Amino acid sequence: MTRFENVTAFSAAETAAMDAALEAALQGPRGANPLVGAVVIDAAGHQLVTGYHRGAGTPHAEADAITQAEAAGLDLSGCTMVITLEPCDHRGRTGPCTQAIIRAGITDVVYAVDDPHDPAAGGAATLRNAGVQVRSGLAASESFELNRQWFLGVAAQRPFVTLHIAQTLDSRIAAEDGTSQWISSPESLADNHGLRRRIDAILVGTQTVLVDNPG
Repeated sequence: MTRFENVTAFSAAETAAMDAALEAALQGPRGANPLVGAVVIDAAGHQLVTGYHRGAGTPHAEADAITQAEAAGLDLSGCTMVITLEPCDHRGRTGPCTQAIIRAGITDVVYAVDDPHDPAAGGAATLRNAGVQVRSGLAASESFELNRQWFLGVAAQRPFVTLHIAQTLDSRIAAEDGTSQWISSPESLADNHGLRRRIDAILVGTQTVLVDNPG
């Protein structure tokens, strides 16, 4: 389970940067990967760039922020990066964020919660070994709530499952004679489609396929 450890004092600029990082993270799509935001601040506490993860296979929030800085000609040497999740330390479809941070010359990293996913975990130790000052625990509860489903799925080592069902007050889901009846309302149907857009797969029964032929 994710640990809320190493809580220490944080500056007002770091706290404001974390608020901005959490807000940026919400722009990413929910799915198999966590929502992550990152903000870089200079020695005076000014926010220079903000990055976020735009979905599987795209640059992580840290790399996104660094790429924006490079495009703008900003030198991040001696800056602080504030991130909603511990930087990853593995190479998947993208490179390890720890190495991007080190190459950028960032000397301080503040993150909210540890990454519980074994293949990606350990970024804090790698950064410290490279001489980067690392602190964690800022807005830990807020970051956990941001990705509660993902954290629980990683801890249980299985997908996070949501059961969707429409039923009448007497707990029926269809007419006894097999005729089709709308149980849900237009409002609940719209809410259901919003939920479907946020998940990666939908499991239905054989009869749903045969009768409704969902596309």
